[in-house]
Amino acid sequence: MTWLQADADAEGRYRALDTLPVSAAAIPSLLSALHDDSWRVRRLAADRLGALEATPATVAQLVEMLGQRDDTGARNAAAAVLAQLGPAVLPAIIELLGHPDPDQRKFAADILGALRLPDAVAPLVWALQDADPNVRTAAAEALGHVGGPDARRALEKLLSSRDVLLRVCALEGLSELRLPVPLPMLVPLLSDPLTRRSAWRLLGHVHHPTASMLTVRALALRESRDAALVSIGASGTPLSSETEAELKIALRPVIDFIPWLEAGLASGDEEKHLGALLVARAAADPRLALAVAGSVRGSSDGEVALQTLLRLGLDGARALLSSIEALADLAAEARAVAADAIVRLAEPPLCDQLIALMDSGDPELAELGARALGRTRARQAIAPLVRSFDDDTLAMHAWRSLVQIAQTWPDEVRAALTPLVGGKLRPHAVRAWGEIMGPLASEVIKRALHDPQETVRAAAVEASLFSPKDSVSVLQAALMDESALVRRAATRTVGKLAPAQGQPLLARALRDADPTVLALACAAAGELGHRETIARLEELSRHVDPAVVLAALEGLALMSRLSDELLLRAAGHGDAEVIKLAFTLGADRPLLLDKAVASLQHARWDVRVSAGRLLAVSAGRESLSALQDAVARETTDGVAHELLSEAVETLLRRV
Repeated sequence: MTWLQADADAEGRYRALDTLPVSAAAIPSLLSALHDDSWRVRRLAADRLGALEATPATVAQLVEMLGQRDDTGARNAAAAVLAQLGPAVLPAIIELLGHPDPDQRKFAADILGALRLPDAVAPLVWALQDADPNVRTAAAEALGHVGGPDARRALEKLLSSRDVLLRVCALEGLSELRLPVPLPMLVPLLSDPLTRRSAWRLLGHVHHPTASMLTVRALALRESRDAALVSIGASGTPLSSETEAELKIALRPVIDFIPWLEAGLASGDEEKHLGALLVARAAADPRLALAVAGSVRGSSDGEVALQTLLRLGLDGARALLSSIEALADLAAEARAVAADAIVRLAEPPLCDQLIALMDSGDPELAELGARALGRTRARQAIAPLVRSFDDDTLAMHAWRSLVQIAQTWPDEVRAALTPLVGGKLRPHAVRAWGEIMGPLASEVIKRALHDPQETVRAAAVEASLFSPKDSVSVLQAALMDESALVRRAATRTVGKLAPAQGQPLLARALRDADPTVLALACAAAGELGHRETIARLEELSRHVDPAVVLAALEGLALMSRLSDELLLRAAGHGDAEVIKLAFTLGADRPLLLDKAVASLQHARWDVRVSAGRLLAVSAGRESLSALQDAVARETTDGVAHELLSEAVETLLRRV
């Protein structure tokens, strides 16, 4: 149980350190905490020190820690702090490059790279001649972080070094800086097994037909094709039409083209993965469809994958639909991209596969099938879509799809829907009938308005929008319905009417007992610009339900009638969402600055960030220290720390 006790002690030290005011007086305690056994305590101390102004004494103590070989944790923490302190530490770190201990010289090079200051370039170039190979390598890597003309020239010279590590560092640094070198200098490095990968990555930044030709040729050779994928991924831009044509010719004789590219699509290397996507886009081979969809990991590559799938066309969609099991096994992001492609590519020849998808039993895939069937506008899709009205989860998508198909096959859709509105009514059938039949749906809408099911009555309200002569009378009746669900539907629909029609109805909705109805009515009043409702919206801005307060404030803001008094009240509200809205709506008013400063210590991180953003665009230099203190306190939530840091930078640029 000793380790449990140690953990408990570390937590206590962490909390004690967290309560220290972030000021110069805390520096001795923070420096001492850099030696703590707990990495959490060391990180907290480093973050706090990095947020304070650097003093010569603090810098000297941190530099001294770099030499304490028996305390690796403290050395690394000290280096991290020095890298955050900016130009004030530059003289001391440059001096450290001349230290007798090569470990400290390497620390110095690493810190100079992290500082990214132009004045560090000359000392780093000098360090390329260091007797220790680790220092030389660190200096080369640092030049790639700092950049600038002198750094570029130094890195280019390293490409002819006899030290392979320096050649690789130079290539990687130039790639990071996106600074290609002359092709005659780069080409010999493409075939060297030790520099090949880095050299091809840099070639990706050379925008010239010769570079494209080299890349295409390399894709056809087993020993260089993976590196060529990295080159294409490093560029990150689609291949030109000329390069695509050359690529197709070059890949034609490659027997294992498909499995090799599938392996590239599955690669964990981001540049190789992106390169494989771009090559698949150029190759336009439908056999790659599932691998392309399955390769999606997030929004960053999702758009490239989607464009690739769209390039594969109808055959690509058919390949995606060829295995329902494979589609079902895709991760959420990948499945979303595949679904988007299938819907966009939906054509009548895919109907049978889409119907099978709708009948698959997987709710998400069934929804996809129903949505895509509407895009086909095929006659054969009508019957299965009408059948799906028996499934409440599919009925909404079936209704919308039938509306699409009715533009091509109106009589057939009406005939198929008629049995659904002739007997017991179902909500989405009423919606579909109203939208497709328009004014001719009047009889069904009136019958639905008196249906015992509240969901059917709510559907009648929404359908009335497509029968203008009935809409006002239907909404009047619905706003008096005993069901809040029906009154909510009516209030949402009121917001879609012409202002003259909607105003009398809104007056009733704004007196409803249901908070959701009130919130919807406030939103509608703001959107329609009904100034007759301003007094009532001001009353509702003091409502006990935060959702009503939010909607009332937004409605008043839309009509430019949100007073200083109401805004101040909202900024001091007990609900976090109301406070955030106040800071959003009142960023142009000085009266909220004090509230925003106080809210930098709110229990909710999103309120703290909202307050910081207001100060960033509205406050003066007098609020800078409060915002910097908030950044220093933000040690447990990385997102909040980053967003508040951005607010500090914005404020500094303004003042």
